[in-house]
Amino acid sequence: MEIDRERQAQALAKAKEIIADAEKKREAARVEKGVAIFLQGKFEILHNDELVENLASYTLNKYITDNRDDAVKILHKLGKSLCWDDKAIRERSLMVVSVFTEITLEEDFAEFREIVARILVDWLKFESEYIAGFEIVCLQLQKIVLRMLYAGQWHELENLIIVLQQISSGAIVKNNLIRGMTAKVHENLAEPDLLDKLVNVYLDENDDRRSLAESLLVHLGRLAAAFLVQKLIYCNTKEDRFALIDLIPRVGEVSVPILVNCLKEEPPWFVIRNIILIISRLGDPSLYEIVEPYLTHKDIRVQQQVINCIETLGGKFMRKRLIQALMNINDELKGHLIVHLGQYEGKDIGEAFIDLLEQRDTIASHVRHDLILKLCIKLKFYPFQRAMDCLRELINERRRSYGEADKITMAAATSLQAIEIKMKSPDDAVFAGKGGLLVEAAEEQEVAFGEGVFGQGEERDNLGALFSASEITHLAAGEELSASLEDVAPSHAQTAGQEMPFYASQEHHLTVWSKLYEQMSTEEVNDFFAILKPKVYQANEEIVHQGETVTDLFFIDSGFAGITHFDDEKEVVLTSLQTGDLIGAEGFVQGLAWSVSLSAQTELQVRVLERQAFLDIAARHPGLEEKIRYYCNHYDVVPYLINISDNDSQAAIGKAIEVRSASEFLDAAGNPVDPIVSGTLQYIARGGYCFSLPFIHEENPGVVLGRQVSSDIELPDGSQRKCFGVIAGAGHHDWNEQLLYLYVKFYHPLGKADYLCHSLELM
Repeated sequence: MEIDRERQAQALAKAKEIIADAEKKREAARVEKGVAIFLQGKFEILHNDELVENLASYTLNKYITDNRDDAVKILHKLGKSLCWDDKAIRERSLMVVSVFTEITLEEDFAEFREIVARILVDWLKFESEYIAGFEIVCLQLQKIVLRMLYAGQWHELENLIIVLQQISSGAIVKNNLIRGMTAKVHENLAEPDLLDKLVNVYLDENDDRRSLAESLLVHLGRLAAAFLVQKLIYCNTKEDRFALIDLIPRVGEVSVPILVNCLKEEPPWFVIRNIILIISRLGDPSLYEIVEPYLTHKDIRVQQQVINCIETLGGKFMRKRLIQALMNINDELKGHLIVHLGQYEGKDIGEAFIDLLEQRDTIASHVRHDLILKLCIKLKFYPFQRAMDCLRELINERRRSYGEADKITMAAATSLQAIEIKMKSPDDAVFAGKGGLLVEAAEEQEVAFGEGVFGQGEERDNLGALFSASEITHLAAGEELSASLEDVAPSHAQTAGQEMPFYASQEHHLTVWSKLYEQMSTEEVNDFFAILKPKVYQANEEIVHQGETVTDLFFIDSGFAGITHFDDEKEVVLTSLQTGDLIGAEGFVQGLAWSVSLSAQTELQVRVLERQAFLDIAARHPGLEEKIRYYCNHYDVVPYLINISDNDSQAAIGKAIEVRSASEFLDAAGNPVDPIVSGTLQYIARGGYCFSLPFIHEENPGVVLGRQVSSDIELPDGSQRKCFGVIAGAGHHDWNEQLLYLYVKFYHPLGKADYLCHSLELM
């Protein structure tokens, strides 16, 4: 009986094992079928618990069994389902990705890092709710990005870290929970060892990764700024200090608290000077209160830097700050400031000069005579009674001590005579008129116009430049003008597309376009910058319409611009332009009609280079035109390539090009294509190239637009090079509807357009 029971138990166990094996096979078949449905874009299948529980292990099994392309295809679809409208679908997709990520981190499957990091950052850009698993996945993303940073995968990470920084800073708007969690991940990436590695690469001018290191440091935020400031303090090499001073302001105002804390520690004079220089380059006039106490610093080099900071920051209070500086800085520095302030006419300036002249006995003896002479010469431009009284007193004093031949006595007498003549002239009554009308009018204008009237050392506050002679007479008589100040100069915000005030963010512009200006001489920079016209456009305002012959070149200083291209019924979809991009080379350099339309997506600040104005200065600077052409050919590449594509007279290259990771493309029937497909290299430029694929599905342009690309380039000497870039345009042309044209823009353009691209990978 016992034997029968034992055999019965064995038979039962065997039967259960057979049933379990059969169930596993049935489960595998169900999962396989579910994956096929999922790959068709039918994401509702993720409501199936069995598929969600097995999808991560299924994907990894594909990779382990040498079906990498299938694994990548599933991950890309997971990236799309993570950005689906249905919250439940996103939560289930996130669970799958989290499980997959945890295993790849444990096993260190390095080749999945970039794919997972990219789809998670795309999800962060899309996500608007703090869904289940959010915190866990963010911490996993942090681990992946750190491993990639230490492994030197900087090309792949540049865009990802920029997105994290934009969410953390609020440039990409999210709720407080998402923003806070993203900010935590972003800040934790700035590990000291990593920052040190990035800084060392940035300071090495011969390292071809320098620009990448610079971009990563700029976008790693507050801790990167703190590290850079400390590096600057203890830096012993002048060239490295200059490089760090150039870099820190680009990190932005997150560096301000670090700079303030550093100043509280009472560092040496040269550290203070460098910090003031950095603050001035941030371009925010409200930051002046940080540096104001150093007007009386014991080292005159620090005081001089404060004066430079006042002029660089500008703002509506610049004039008053310069007057304050005149009364507080070391006497050795006052001579230059007197000359600078003397360019303005206004009672406040004249009063400051008289105050200083009345305190002449306190001026250091070795500069006293020079300053008194400068003051005497300048006072002739300020015709009011107090100036006359002060000059008479000075003349009597100097005559008693030095006689009639004294140089200062003669200068004072000349100015006194000039003032007396002006005081008798009705046209100049405003300067000495009732109730200090001049200074009141000047202050009112300063509020209305800001530094556009008084800033940057130009003679902008002369009333005659803003009012007619009859209006000045009315002012002198105490009458009101019929037109308001707004009628004289409409505000910039009210009139889109108009010229901006001349002072607008000059330091910011020079920083953004440093690569352009570094190839010019000092004289070329001065003349070139002087003819640029700052303008601002409001969101949705069209700037140039496709087909117009516009010869202006647009340099984008701030904001986002949209560019679009239409054939008769087809459209090439193009990525947005942003800070540091330029457009218009096809009209400016080649004289062609624009192949794209340009419009503002946000408030857009640009500087416009007019062709004729440029030709005028180019005649004085041989070689300048070639420098601008060279820069345009490097960086304004997509409209150039579109023009070539539309031009039947130029033959295409016609070489085959292998496109890897192409499985996200759809064929005419809407089915995914093979992971590796063959396309055709059409045209090349220094800054990128155009290739085509024989896929005509309407979703294809949207699938790849903005995707990073790794291109395998062959140079004329036979050497190979890997170039990274982005797909900046994609679409059909009406003259060849069977081809999808894709336009690649390099992150770092080549020196010449003499290469061939044999293959590329969509990343």
